[in-house]
Amino acid sequence: MTCCQDRRMAARQSHAGTRSATPSPTLNRAARPSPALFEYVGQRALQVTGPATGAIYRFTRSGARVSVHGADAAALSSVPGLRLAR
Repeated sequence: MTCCQDRRMAARQSHAGTRSATPSPTLNRAARPSPALFEYVGQRALQVTGPATGAIYRFTRSGARVSVHGADAAALSSVPGLRLAR
């Protein structure tokens, strides 16, 4: 290796050790949307998988209320028979 390549390699190795592996707390809070409460108004039991989290939400009867992760809330609001609880 040439002299310049040795310096570049050393610089890369020293910078690699200084990177932070954890995101800032502000970003963590923004990435975690608030949970939403959904009510089922259909006739039979319903099971829905949240597309963002992969969580399974089970509504066992009409009127059942289930807390849904905020990342899944937008998608579940388009499911027939589900509505945001008041």
